[in-house]
Amino acid sequence: MGLLAGCGTAGQADADALPAFASMGEAYAAVDGVLGCDAAPAGKPITPADGGALTSEQKLCSENVQIDLYLDEDALQEALEIWTGSNQGEVHLARGRNWMVVDVTGVATGEPTTWDIEGLAEKLNGKYSVTGA
Repeated sequence: MGLLAGCGTAGQADADALPAFASMGEAYAAVDGVLGCDAAPAGKPITPADGGALTSEQKLCSENVQIDLYLDEDALQEALEIWTGSNQGEVHLARGRNWMVVDVTGVATGEPTTWDIEGLAEKLNGKYSVTGA
C-alpha cells in the first residue's frame, strides 16, 4: 500500500523536486558552471518569433543562449507554452521550477547547436525538451 501511495503522488513530487533559483546571479552562476557562458555575449534578449511577451528577468549566456528567471511556476509555464507555440524552428529548453535556459542557435544560424542543453538539464536536475522540431 505504501508503494501505491508513493506512485499516486509522483507527479507532484516531480514538480516539487525541480530546482529553483533565488536570483538571476545564482541561476547564471549555475548555468555558467556547466556551459561556460561567453564572457560578454553580443545581442539583445531572445524573444519568441511570434512576439509573445515573456515575463522574466533575462540574461544572455551566449548570443543564442539565454537564461530566463520567472517569479513563479505559472509564469514559467506560460512562457513554455509561448515557446512551444511559436513555430519558429528548433528551440532547446532546459527548465526548473522558476527558470529556463533557451537555446535558439538552430533558428538563428540554421546550424545545429553545439551547446549541451540536455546535459545542462541533467546536471541541474531540471527537465529538457525541444520545441519546433
